[in-house]
Amino acid sequence: MADDRPRKLQRPACRRCVHAAGIEGFVNCWTTHDRNVCLRHQLWIGQGCPQPDDQVDISILPSTSRAHRHHRNLISRLGRRWVSNAFPDARNIFLSWITGHSADPFGDQATARSRLVGEAGRPADSQTADGILFHPQIVSLTGLLASPIWEAKTVQSGDISWLVREITYRDILVGYVPEARTDPLIEWAEQRFSTRRFIAHRGWRLYEAFCPEETVLPLPAPGTKPALRQHRVSPFLSHSVY
Repeated sequence: MADDRPRKLQRPACRRCVHAAGIEGFVNCWTTHDRNVCLRHQLWIGQGCPQPDDQVDISILPSTSRAHRHHRNLISRLGRRWVSNAFPDARNIFLSWITGHSADPFGDQATARSRLVGEAGRPADSQTADGILFHPQIVSLTGLLASPIWEAKTVQSGDISWLVREITYRDILVGYVPEARTDPLIEWAEQRFSTRRFIAHRGWRLYEAFCPEETVLPLPAPGTKPALRQHRVSPFLSHSVY
């Protein structure tokens, strides 16, 4: 239903930026979901770092820095509200996939985890370390979930086979095949479709009331002022409800 996720997050500023500015002590700042990396100092400053000393040096993971840039490009291309909605879901889905499964036959994951440490040399907890290590895959999955393409193709075909194929093609999780309906992606897609189809069937205004962050207004009539929202065609809403 209506999304109550916070649009802004309170996190510590990059500790190296703070020190470079000659500031002593703790500096908290309001930020957005995509500000997970300080590119200047190669520090992970995102989820899992409630204190400045928890911020993790990621200079050994250039792919994580590249994923940070990819994340910002997704926002420019798809729109911030769709990407910000999809990111926590993508992170939860991906981390659920790798929990209890061997996705690291050569031990690279364990080695990287041991080197992801905070200021005091304390290793990051396993979930934070995995979120950093697999940030490229999580961001790529975010782009898929935030895009209207998978929804349109699923509405047309009646299944998520296109989405499953893209997950392998984009190296998000190579060889991914959902083993059961309890797969986190299957559960997420089914819950999303059942809720939005039910609401959309009753018209655009109800959809706007229950899904304000996904509401898509019809294009303005020629000569009128456009609405101050990003335009996007929703496969859940037929043109007749406009």
